[in-house]
Amino acid sequence: MMDLILQRAAAGERLTRAEALALASDSSVAQLHALGQAALQNRTRRFGRTATYVLNLAINPSNICDGGCTFCHYHAEEGDAQAYVLAEDEILRRIQELAPREVHITGGMNRFWPWARSQDLIRQIRAHNPAIYIKGFTAVEIARFAQDTHQTPRQILQTLQEAGLQSLTGGGAELFAERMRRQYCPTKLTPDDWLAIHQTAHALGLRSNATMLYGLGESAEELVDHLLRLRTAQELSGGFTCFIPLAYQPGKEQPDATTPSPRESLRVIALSRLILDNIPHLKAYWPMIGLETAAAALSWGADDLDGTLGEERIAHAGAARTPRALSAESMQTTIRLGGFEPVERDGAWR
Repeated sequence: MMDLILQRAAAGERLTRAEALALASDSSVAQLHALGQAALQNRTRRFGRTATYVLNLAINPSNICDGGCTFCHYHAEEGDAQAYVLAEDEILRRIQELAPREVHITGGMNRFWPWARSQDLIRQIRAHNPAIYIKGFTAVEIARFAQDTHQTPRQILQTLQEAGLQSLTGGGAELFAERMRRQYCPTKLTPDDWLAIHQTAHALGLRSNATMLYGLGESAEELVDHLLRLRTAQELSGGFTCFIPLAYQPGKEQPDATTPSPRESLRVIALSRLILDNIPHLKAYWPMIGLETAAAALSWGADDLDGTLGEERIAHAGAARTPRALSAESMQTTIRLGGFEPVERDGAWR
């Protein structure tokens, strides 16, 4: 029975919930190897032996946030020693220095970067860089902008699109399971609202990423149901371009906690490739899983290694041991070490 499920998944056929759960529930070494082989066949059928990367810059205007998520080690409260707020000229100067093809903007929810200032940042980036691909803001940030200004998320998204935004980021989804959200982010935007904002963005012609946080003790059922909700949402709106599994980073405050092992990360990546048959791209996010695991993940279903990032802050606030940035040459070397041919892309996956 399991062999048949894997054969169907390798060929790109749609799995039922029961079939996906069967794959996710068996973590034996033998099954893990078979899962990886199926994911590699699926990935090779779709992308051959190429793997992509992008010259991008991660922009985090501030880490001050009143979200209160207990798993987040990036956020700070106003007045904390590690709190910071970037100025527009700092951001624009960094973009000019690095000349990325894509910017990726996420920040905390705070009074320092409210709606008016945030939308103006998009306008300034577009005015200074007409060709750059602008990916910005999580659905959580969009909901906050709407709340603060008494607008609808659609109105916020339309204004940002007119300013030059082309895609939403995928953050804020965490894990859709109610049990996990009660424990780790009880006040956060609900999964239904997160999905609704992304689908509204898609209806306007904006694209977006999708994510899932793993490594917090989630069950096989919770993991599979998160993936299936994304798959269903994609059926309706078709605007997710990439899925990014995000490995939990325990942070310096939890010395006894650990991030997911390479084996677990490869398992999640393989499952994601086989279950998400309608989201085109799957990213191995190297800042959170490490360069070696990211290179290996290309043989477990991933087809993209993200980008150079410029200066990644969020994973490293959780004590990630990876570099804060990589050169294009380092990205290419990592992909070749994984046995694939590197191809540079832009933010629109061209």
